[in-house]
Amino acid sequence: MSALPSKYVPVEHSAVGVAAFLVASLGANDTVSSLWDRVRHDIRVRTFDRFAGALTMLFAGRIIFVDKGVLKLGQPSGADR
Repeated sequence: MSALPSKYVPVEHSAVGVAAFLVASLGANDTVSSLWDRVRHDIRVRTFDRFAGALTMLFAGRIIFVDKGVLKLGQPSGADR
């Protein structure tokens, strides 16, 4: 999967596009499994590999974090900046 959109990869099929879709799909009490179950049939996600790659980008960019097994937007309180 291409991380960035290009002439041949539309934004919705790039890792950045999938990551944006996941953020928009994230519910209040979603775990990784519940989010996967909800988005796995979407054509933008398609495979667990693409899903995991997009989640990895979101974790690395500190856009999401896990709090007691639940995915949350933002940074945990007391996080280093």
